[in-house]
Amino acid sequence: MSDTSTTPLRWGIASTGGIAEQMTRALRTLPHAEVVAVGSRSQESADRFASEFDIERAHPSHTDLCADPNVDIIYVASPHSEHHDMTMAALNAGKHVVCEKAFALNAAEAGEMIDSARRNNRFLMEAMWTWFIPAVVDIRRRVNAGEIGEIVSVDADFCLDISDPDGRHRQADLAGGALLDLGIYPLTFPCFVLGEYPDEVKAIGRLTAGGVDATVAGVAAFPSGALSTFQTSLDAVSGLGARIVGTTGRIDVDPPFWFTSSFTVHSLGADPQHVEMPSEGLAHEAAHAMERIRDGHIHSNVVTWDATLRTMQLLDEVRQQVGVVYPSER
Repeated sequence: MSDTSTTPLRWGIASTGGIAEQMTRALRTLPHAEVVAVGSRSQESADRFASEFDIERAHPSHTDLCADPNVDIIYVASPHSEHHDMTMAALNAGKHVVCEKAFALNAAEAGEMIDSARRNNRFLMEAMWTWFIPAVVDIRRRVNAGEIGEIVSVDADFCLDISDPDGRHRQADLAGGALLDLGIYPLTFPCFVLGEYPDEVKAIGRLTAGGVDATVAGVAAFPSGALSTFQTSLDAVSGLGARIVGTTGRIDVDPPFWFTSSFTVHSLGADPQHVEMPSEGLAHEAAHAMERIRDGHIHSNVVTWDATLRTMQLLDEVRQQVGVVYPSER
């Protein structure tokens, strides 16, 4: 039965890192959303987070967070290596879940998570926030409307200088590397814009001494005939923009493309049209999740389960080509 009341949905935050902080701030801007609990690996970390954000309950473990009877939905913001187990525990405890991207380590784990959501009749969505950013949604609308003709290519890059050798990005046991954390954006941006997934991808990468991908670049071919290029790295800072080229024009997406607030449409024979569309960041995906839950759904109609599975299959294929295997997969 759908719930269209104004009773608040009560959120629990799993993990206390930077993205958890961003989501907590975003939820505070939404009507009928309450952040009531946080869970961490230690009581000290949970207490610090709860104090900073004025959260009522701080739990020293994810198990305790899942057992909290006052939590309706859990936001999983842990390292990728923990997404599967934390999501499964939350769903089995009767909680709805929004899980950060990359959704899991691989497609097999993603399938198990989706099966659990279906079995427990609980909402589950990958937190692919880019797909809810107003400017990105409008770019897709323009592409679908044929404003720049048939799409020839989509190019995007996301490279940052993340040099800390002890940070999670360079730890294989935490599913580090550029691809799952950064590369998922330029790899899936064309999938959203084009409304299709590639039928072929070719990638090459350079690995760290610890066996994670430091730099990956490649090209994907789509059923429509469009090509996309993608680049990601932990070793340098790129332009962080994107470009969509069609037969009658192009769209230049201002950086950072994955949550852009502006773009320029160049159509043949017309003056460039610059468009500005500010966003509320992570709040858009959170609002969507709550709307779907209230309407009685257990999945998103934007970031569908099929899209999540195909994204994971795409990431699996790229990892196989560049030679990255996480310890838990051996």
